[in-house]
Amino acid sequence: MRADLPENAQRALLALLDWHVESGVDLALDDAPHDRYADSRTAAAPMVEAPAAQREAPAVAPAPDIRPRIPSIAAPEDAARAAEAAAANSHTIEELAAAMKEFPHAPFRDMAQHFLFSAGAPGVRLMVFDAAPGATEESTNEAFSGLRARLLDNMLAAIGHNRQNAYLAYVSPWRPPGDRNLTAPEIATLAPFARRHVELARPDVLLLFGEAPARVMIETREPLAKLRGKPFDIACGAHSAKGFVFSGLESMLKSPALKPAAWRDLRAAAGLLQF
Repeated sequence: MRADLPENAQRALLALLDWHVESGVDLALDDAPHDRYADSRTAAAPMVEAPAAQREAPAVAPAPDIRPRIPSIAAPEDAARAAEAAAANSHTIEELAAAMKEFPHAPFRDMAQHFLFSAGAPGVRLMVFDAAPGATEESTNEAFSGLRARLLDNMLAAIGHNRQNAYLAYVSPWRPPGDRNLTAPEIATLAPFARRHVELARPDVLLLFGEAPARVMIETREPLAKLRGKPFDIACGAHSAKGFVFSGLESMLKSPALKPAAWRDLRAAAGLLQF
């Protein structure tokens, strides 16, 4: 493998190679033709017993495999069940972050450069969920940075909050390839960690920005537009909170017309935080 490839590209190529092996691919084609029937006859021929001196020679130990271990591929329902178990066995936010970072079935875990779990102050009354880090977060290794985060900070400031009294988290702590939306199977795998995160952080109010956080916290198939403008009772394990659904931060940056509705819901959330 070329030494000048980035580390994440090397990991992705090794993952592809291991996937081929696990799928039963054990033979590669090359430019020269081969007589496979002759190969089969050679393999079936009786083996000539080696001289005693060769039989008694000590075997040479194989070179150690220093390749990084690539997580095995699991069916979506198996990955979701494994995520449930890993999340349930985490009893603090620190344990949850560690369990999620090492979770073998996490989507695109080995394609992202950084694990970005959260920002702000855990244990406060207001918690925010975004879908995943973006390009700026990936380049700076800082959760909730860049233009989307600046918009979020301005929205929080409008209701008297900041990162000292709000807690910010992602459904996926890894940036998806090309900043694409999370798929339904990926959301199902990540959801147990996100819901356990809420249970351990114990906020009174949840602000959910975009499709993925809304699907994780609210069990409905209604379009996102129909979920905005009203509070939801959200139960995560033994903890309950009021949740408000917003358009995605990226969508609000591109379409300022979405901001008045967001301001309305922000005021409703702020009203709950006064009690």
